[in-house]
Amino acid sequence: MSDSAIPLGERDGHMFRAYEVENGLRCGCVCPGCRKPLIAANQGQKRFPYFRHEELEGCANGRAEGVRRAAVQLIAQRKKLLLPRFSDVATLLAENGRVFSRDICFDAVEVQADEVERFVDLDDLRAHALILSKGRQLVVRIKVTARQEHERNKRLRAMNLSSIEIDLHHLSDAEINDAVIFEQAVLCDPINRKWIRSLRGELLAQRSLSALELDAAKADREWALVEAERLASEEASAREHETQRTQMLEALSAHRATQQSMAANYTACGRTGLDGVDARKRREGAIVTTMLKAVREWNGRGAECTACRLVNPPDSRFCFYCTSDKSQLRAMHYAPDLEKTIVNRMRCSAAPAQSLRTVPALLLGPDIF
Repeated sequence: MSDSAIPLGERDGHMFRAYEVENGLRCGCVCPGCRKPLIAANQGQKRFPYFRHEELEGCANGRAEGVRRAAVQLIAQRKKLLLPRFSDVATLLAENGRVFSRDICFDAVEVQADEVERFVDLDDLRAHALILSKGRQLVVRIKVTARQEHERNKRLRAMNLSSIEIDLHHLSDAEINDAVIFEQAVLCDPINRKWIRSLRGELLAQRSLSALELDAAKADREWALVEAERLASEEASAREHETQRTQMLEALSAHRATQQSMAANYTACGRTGLDGVDARKRREGAIVTTMLKAVREWNGRGAECTACRLVNPPDSRFCFYCTSDKSQLRAMHYAPDLEKTIVNRMRCSAAPAQSLRTVPALLLGPDIF
């Protein structure tokens, strides 16, 4: 149909299709939008029956208003309507950061109306139909254009009434002219309707939220116990670490005192500088001497210093040869045939040079044990 064609006309407060009334002006219908006389064109063979304005200029909302009024008329006549399915999710963030959720839904259901009021003004909004059923009210809005109605729906949600929207703007002229299809679209199509506000859905949401609060409170209590145990464990671990650190510092202090006492009695300390080939050779000799001592006297076991690279007795806690802050001991095991391979091992070893860079001078020599 052209923009000037109207699928539905109004007569005596009732909506009619063009094929339901007499042809021409005898139809007695007016435009649902501008209220001016319509001419029924229901004799044609190449197009659907339709109305057109008696005067050439048409109106902008005759088609949309006709569809809306015909839909409201059907609801009032049948006194029944399929309500849309409701689906939502209740969520709650617990103190422990865990998110609790619960699905909220109920299926589409047909409501039987005790009474249907048409085009009821509610403050500054209009209910196209107001259904009264078992003491409850339902606002019905009929959408007949593609225009979004965010602000109007926002105001509807502020009212303490359930409300739905039935979207008919997608209907073709053929579907509007087919009474069966049109009735199906208005009264019982589950796809074209949605909740604007559902008081029942909100009640279910409140109940779900209360249940989630109980679940979250239980989880928070359990989390608090676990957290308290974790904190207690961390505090105990920290105290133990501090105790170990204090004991280690005390042991190191005692070790340094022992070192100083041994150094005072050590007449050939063998202090060497960093420069010169002789310094490297002497450091290499000191390392080899302690490695061989491990094989000969300590059953192949020893504790190598990571700073000076000399080998201490196997049960040593600190290095006796140097006082480097980088010194740590690592357990080592040396093969019995070390004496046969030591020359080749030292030929390609970086240990002497690394030892001199880290510890330019030893406090005690390798012959202290």
